Amino acid sequence: MSKRKEEGAVLLVCLVMLLILTIIGVSSMSNSTLQERMAGGARDYNQAFQAAEAALRVGEAYVRQQVEASVDPTLLFQAATDCPLVTAAQWSPPADLIGKPRQPGCQVMNFYGNSGGATSYVCETDGSIAENRAFDCLSRTYLFNVEAAGYGSGDLEVRLRSTIAIAISGQN
Repeated sequence: MSKRKEEGAVLLVCLVMLLILTIIGVSSMSNSTLQERMAGGARDYNQAFQAAEAALRVGEAYVRQQVEASVDPTLLFQAATDCPLVTAAQWSPPADLIGKPRQPGCQVMNFYGNSGGATSYVCETDGSIAENRAFDCLSRTYLFNVEAAGYGSGDLEVRLRSTIAIAISGQN
């Protein structure tokens, strides 16, 4: 083989190597972009979850405050009631977000409010029955649902729900 024919082979090998390196580079860039999007999605979800958690705690504190101030807790929150607004001290979005998410919020409801049942509390007793009288309640435990929503960038929404049991002793 002559030296002239071998000079063309070097060009062909270089072009193939350049093509392989280009494919590796494009693949790496694509993978990096995907990982960046996944990290952003995880951050958005975490932010929305924290906002919902803050709203849930505000709702739970609101329920406790209302029960303590109420003469008859069975009458509280028969329909879904909005909680007070979550303040910036309780939750605020990170300052470096591109878009500001909506304000988190929550609603509270008497656990039995939609059941249609007459029961509005759980009666805890000592288990004894005296003749001709019903159980005496050692305490009444009132149950309330709190449902909160937190928002992230875009249309991301996280919903959380908790049930609060508040026992009030000494009532019959």
